[in-house]
Amino acid sequence: MNQEQKPITEVSLDRELDLVIAYKKAMQLAEIAGLNFTDQTKFATAVSEISRNALVYAGRGEVAFSIFKEDVSFYIEAVITDQGPGIKDLGALLQKLNSQSHLQKTGIVNCRRLSDKFNMESTAETGTCVKIARRLPVSHPPINNLILSGWRTHFSQLAPVSPYDELKSQNHLLIQTLEELKFKESQTKEQLGEIQSLNNELEHNYVKIKELSQDYAIQNELLRKRNEELDQFAHILSHDLKSPVNNLKSLANLIEGGQLKDPEKMLDIFKGQLSKMEILIESVLAYSRAGHEKVEKTEVQLRNLVNDLIHGLVKPENFRVEIDQKLPALLTEEILIYQVFSNLISNAVKYNDKETGRIWVEAEKTKDGELFFCVEDNGPGIPEDRKEAAFNMFTVLHNLKDVDSSGIGLAIVKKLVNEKGGRIWIENAVRWNTGSRFCFTWPAERLR
Repeated sequence: MNQEQKPITEVSLDRELDLVIAYKKAMQLAEIAGLNFTDQTKFATAVSEISRNALVYAGRGEVAFSIFKEDVSFYIEAVITDQGPGIKDLGALLQKLNSQSHLQKTGIVNCRRLSDKFNMESTAETGTCVKIARRLPVSHPPINNLILSGWRTHFSQLAPVSPYDELKSQNHLLIQTLEELKFKESQTKEQLGEIQSLNNELEHNYVKIKELSQDYAIQNELLRKRNEELDQFAHILSHDLKSPVNNLKSLANLIEGGQLKDPEKMLDIFKGQLSKMEILIESVLAYSRAGHEKVEKTEVQLRNLVNDLIHGLVKPENFRVEIDQKLPALLTEEILIYQVFSNLISNAVKYNDKETGRIWVEAEKTKDGELFFCVEDNGPGIPEDRKEAAFNMFTVLHNLKDVDSSGIGLAIVKKLVNEKGGRIWIENAVRWNTGSRFCFTWPAERLR
């Protein structure tokens, strides 16, 4: 949202009645952006004042409406430009206008008073450009690129405004508003300072409460996941570690009973059981750490990342890995997405049982704004009843000769994907007669 946005709607100022259209569109955009009626009127009035100046002093002009974000606040903005003779000494003029009495103040000064942000530039070569902006309330509707695109479509499909009917409606509305303002002015003047102070405090408290609520929900979810992990670890430690421990006890009993007939063989068994325990413990630690590190987000060129990963893999000469040339660049934690692809691709190589191994890596954007990735191979495939269990810890799907596996890789991949709010699942291969498709989604932040 911080980068320059395409205008939501524009108005060409060629005649007096175009001022009515500019005022109308300013009111409409301010309303859907979440401003209350008073702030809508202030914004539209400021736009109308400057637009009139462009028409009077330059003969014509343009108004472009947009939304931009600065720090944590969103603003509605109107940019009024003309290609007139410009203002010779803008600084001196503004200083002179500011020094005038209240009754003498002109449209420029009033426009500044009605705006939260005001900027004016003018030269003889380029004409005059005035930027007017009002801050949107914290409670405004969600605004993102998809919403802005919808607003552009909405304004492009609006029926042409009848300037005469609109002007008559505006005049009637302004008369009503002026009467109400006259009646309330004496009562509200003394309270404005206090109301503004309370308003600011309420907005500040609302933001704080919202942040605390979100943080509380996040911490609750993390605690739930940690408890599940602890339960899982307890089960693993009591079940998977029991076997090597019992074997070691049996060996110790044989030694103690003097029944050790082949010391070298027993020593090898003893070392093997210790090694098995060490692998299990390291696997549990690797799983527990996955996704917990605080990693800065960077722009990652996925095609380069996957290419580098493939070139670093030890794979048979007859193995072929193809990459979709449309793999995008996105803002994410490079080490996390690398771990996911590394586990999936290395597994596809490790368990492939074909004379000519094949892997295909592709990506596409979903309707929900996520990225869909697929790592497909022509290996032995995974039975339907084991696809879900494949992501459980210490699950080895294929017991192949000379292939050593702890059964932890896919569990780590699922955990990383879930931590990012994505999903992962397994399908049958579609490019080959056998094999598997490992599909997962990933948030598409600043995708290009």
